[in-house]
Amino acid sequence: EPLPLPADSAVADGGPPRLLALCCCVALLQLRQWVRSVQVGALSCCAPVPVPALPSQLQDAESFEDGADGVAGHGEQAHVAPGASGRQAKKGGLGQECGDPPAKALAYEADEYNMVIVLLGKLRLWKEAVGMLADMERNGLKPDLCCYNAVLKALQISGKFKESVEMLTEMWAENVLPDEVSYMIIIATFGQAGMWVEALQLLADLEKRGVKASCKPYSAAIVACGRCGQAEKAMQVFDYLPELGLEPDGLTFGAILGVLGKDGDWRGTIDMLRRIREAGLKPDSVHYLAAMNACNRKLRGYEALQLMVDMYKDQVKPDSAVYNLAINTCRKSGLNEQALELFKEMKEEGEERDSRTYSAVMGASRTCKEAVALLADMKVDKVKPDMAVYGSLINTCAREGELDQARSLLGEMKAADLNPDVLIYNTIIRAAHEAQQWGVVGDIFEEMVPNEVRPDVVTYNTLVKTAGDSREWQRALGLLDDMRSQGLKPDLLHYRSLIFLCERCQQFDAALDVYYEMKKASLLPDGKTVESLVRICRKIGRRDLAEEIGNTKVTRSDPRKGSEWKSNARNVRQDREDREERPQDRRPTLSVAIAGIEE
Repeated sequence: EPLPLPADSAVADGGPPRLLALCCCVALLQLRQWVRSVQVGALSCCAPVPVPALPSQLQDAESFEDGADGVAGHGEQAHVAPGASGRQAKKGGLGQECGDPPAKALAYEADEYNMVIVLLGKLRLWKEAVGMLADMERNGLKPDLCCYNAVLKALQISGKFKESVEMLTEMWAENVLPDEVSYMIIIATFGQAGMWVEALQLLADLEKRGVKASCKPYSAAIVACGRCGQAEKAMQVFDYLPELGLEPDGLTFGAILGVLGKDGDWRGTIDMLRRIREAGLKPDSVHYLAAMNACNRKLRGYEALQLMVDMYKDQVKPDSAVYNLAINTCRKSGLNEQALELFKEMKEEGEERDSRTYSAVMGASRTCKEAVALLADMKVDKVKPDMAVYGSLINTCAREGELDQARSLLGEMKAADLNPDVLIYNTIIRAAHEAQQWGVVGDIFEEMVPNEVRPDVVTYNTLVKTAGDSREWQRALGLLDDMRSQGLKPDLLHYRSLIFLCERCQQFDAALDVYYEMKKASLLPDGKTVESLVRICRKIGRRDLAEEIGNTKVTRSDPRKGSEWKSNARNVRQDREDREERPQDRRPTLSVAIAGIEE
């Protein structure tokens, strides 16, 4: 994995990380030279190292002398003069205490340059990695395909997609023919940058140039499309493989399953598992994890349980990640008993439990007492409670009406140096409102400001409901000004609650003022709000206004749910069903997809 070395931090004795990284490369090269010298019989195990000229990228005297006093270890840092054959270390170089080195030093080989390029790439020193190619030519070595691919990988780790394309152009110019690995790395680089169009165009370039390829670059393109939310394009690439005479392998199936899982296409993932079996392959835990992720996103609890059964049939042992997703899916789908059974099974199988496991199980617990008791199990498993755990606990206690226990857990969070967020405060405020403890609502709200927690629209909506239940219409209208001072925009639910409150308190003029403000904010009222406003206008004798408001276009969204999520969900579901009913032979090929992109 790439080493986390930010360019602006200091390491060890205050030396910059780039300096330490380059020193590591020098030490690695010198050790490699000594080992190779012993292997070829040029030296005995106790003989000094024949030091060749270091690559010029590692010879920056200014960089090394600034902070290398404690790096060389003993004596003066060896300075090596570049030259042709027979390069030797200057006086005072490495190994001088054991006698003079042999007359001829070993030159660096291409595989050693490749090794250093790989190391520089993992250290995110992409400029130094690119510079190694020029240094190879200065030392009479022509960079081969392995070295170029190592540089491309270094550029991918650093996210340099422009430089990757330039390197590909240089490879063609230098007559170093790129292979499928070269294209796969660059396609993955574009995917990381969110450039799925360029990734598909590069895949088309691979076909145009006649580069012999397996499923690897196509799998990279599938992942690139999935990263950008282009599940349909990813599916087109996958369905294009049979036209090329390529059979999807486990890696390709894993790529498309990951895309479908992220998109929430649970039907597509289950169908893909079937196609894996039909291809004579065996689904593994990664494939099932993607399918479980799709079920989790769409709250398909029963399908998640069926996937667990299928895993046993395929003799695939569920790991912790699969169990966590299955438990969470069952909890969110209302299958709390099944979630608890899965947790029990997870313990019996000896799978590792983490905070995500306990957070899901606490949310599925029958009672607040049962959820709090799981804290003892966490101590046994040496799992430290985090924000998600406390949030799930507080939500369970609030759901069961255990307001005192919820407030006690809030205090435990603060004692554990965990700062409660606005979601946790909203949960307690809502529980206090439902328990009709108006004083507790105000106390919790007052705690938010000293703890640097900014109230959101949900917080103010609950406060307005609380003020409405106690018929404090003036206080409710004052909260509207507070919201604006916080930079928040009231939503339809907030305006509707104020209009209902003003009607109940017979403050008809105030209700109309709220309506005009809502109209000014370009918010359409819902049906019930229009009915309330029409009643108000008739009571004050404004039949003309009542008729005008009655003819107002109303929103179809549910103000209690925020945005029009229901209609969007229907559209997404219908799109998936339409795609499944589409004939296989009518699906567009990659060439058609590329043409569509260009248009």
